[in-house]
Amino acid sequence: MNSRPEIIDNSALMPKKRTNLLLPAAGIWGAVVVIILAFLIVSDFQKPGRNDYFLLPWSIGAGVLLLLPAAYLFYRGNRDIFHPLIFALWSYIFPAFVIGGIILAFGWTRAYFLVFVNNPQIDYPLSLAYVVLGYYGLVIGFFIPIGKGIAKGIDRWGPHWNWSAEDLWIPGVVFLSMGVGLNILGFLQGIFGFQRVDEIGALDSVLVFLAISFTVGYVLLWLAFFLTKQKTPLHWGIFTVMILMIPFRMALQGGRSGLLLILLPIALAFWYSDHKITWKHITAVGVMGFVAVMIGVIYGTTFRNIKGSEARVSAGDYVGQIGETIDYLSRKDTLVILGDGMQSLAERVDNLSSLAVVVSNYEALEPYEESYGLKDNIINDLLTAFVPRFAWPDKPTTSDPRAYSDLYFNYGENSFAITPFGDLLRNFGVIGILIGMIIVGVYLRAIYSYLIETENPQPWKTASYFPLLTVVSYEGFYAVIFPSMIRVLLVIVVCMIIGSLLIRDSSRMRSF
Repeated sequence: MNSRPEIIDNSALMPKKRTNLLLPAAGIWGAVVVIILAFLIVSDFQKPGRNDYFLLPWSIGAGVLLLLPAAYLFYRGNRDIFHPLIFALWSYIFPAFVIGGIILAFGWTRAYFLVFVNNPQIDYPLSLAYVVLGYYGLVIGFFIPIGKGIAKGIDRWGPHWNWSAEDLWIPGVVFLSMGVGLNILGFLQGIFGFQRVDEIGALDSVLVFLAISFTVGYVLLWLAFFLTKQKTPLHWGIFTVMILMIPFRMALQGGRSGLLLILLPIALAFWYSDHKITWKHITAVGVMGFVAVMIGVIYGTTFRNIKGSEARVSAGDYVGQIGETIDYLSRKDTLVILGDGMQSLAERVDNLSSLAVVVSNYEALEPYEESYGLKDNIINDLLTAFVPRFAWPDKPTTSDPRAYSDLYFNYGENSFAITPFGDLLRNFGVIGILIGMIIVGVYLRAIYSYLIETENPQPWKTASYFPLLTVVSYEGFYAVIFPSMIRVLLVIVVCMIIGSLLIRDSSRMRSF
């Protein structure tokens, strides 16, 4: 009997050196930006007499500083668009603050809360400086050796499963099915979609994080599809179901970035499969990304306007409002839809103004934060986050976006961007931005080194990487990053253990 272990060729999952891809990608997205700006100008969104042109050099200067680390990585041969430092830039930081600053400079968005920025000539540039400081903290944390050392320790003591493309289908279907069920349950309870409950139930947070199993299964199945050379009718059937889920999930989520968030796992799975990335792929990603953003903004804004608020409604009424949204868009003039979409996109992209509100007012509002439950929210979240709500039913919500919006924006019915930079500034001052983002950088280096820059690349590592990467929100509270990361990590560990058992059992069945 031959006792030699089967050697599985996973060379397709090795991070590949791609030639000259960031420059084409930057050119495509640059062209997209130029098209948007030209459209806004031609459409006369500019409001004469209300422009802040002093922001232009600050925004451009911040953009150059933010792009320098990406240029360094490009020079060193790393062209991975899902590299944590590059992903943070293109997915949020650069558009939200650099392009957002340009939008503010030309007056293409004039939110009511801009009056809360007491000294625009100082507060806007200072906000950009804090963003650059925080991003360079992220860079420092990524490049110091701590994160890589943590990854080596995990690799030494962690699992060494070898999963082939054929192995991925069963656990992928199981996790996807489980995630769909949990999402439906959460939707019926009013905690998923564009709705919210007034009181958080004891098991609501558990349900939210267990639903991450959907993302794990979704990435596994797309990896299986891209890595499987000979596809059967069953494989194509699963592929059809996953395609149909894209518009279905976008419709139920009701978010303006919903479609883009649904397509990101597909892009990641394709990027880390054995396909050679070409100009054709980069162009397709750029065009599809822009179209996805526009469709998401148009649908999400219209759906929210029709629904009116995040008040919880019955499942039937919610689905009915989806139908009303589609019917409204089908009857409206296309040019009007595009014009409204561009305006909504400009307002959605700009998060520099909301950060500037915090920068301008955090010292004056600090005495009132305790009454809103926001004082020292980062420390309080770290101390209380790991006590489950079913064990502490009256556990306070220390990072409440509604309370934050009520205090800083005088409107508690919306969730305004706080960003980790603003949250750290409120809690610890300027030095806290640097130190706090260094810690995040260490975490990102650890997951990237262990899961992507590994000598033993595996699809289960790729599937684990996406939720652990995206759990770092550059729009929300810093306080929730690490508690959320621990919960997501626990769900992933359980999923991968179950997946390894499913694969072992299916392998035994195939051996008979």
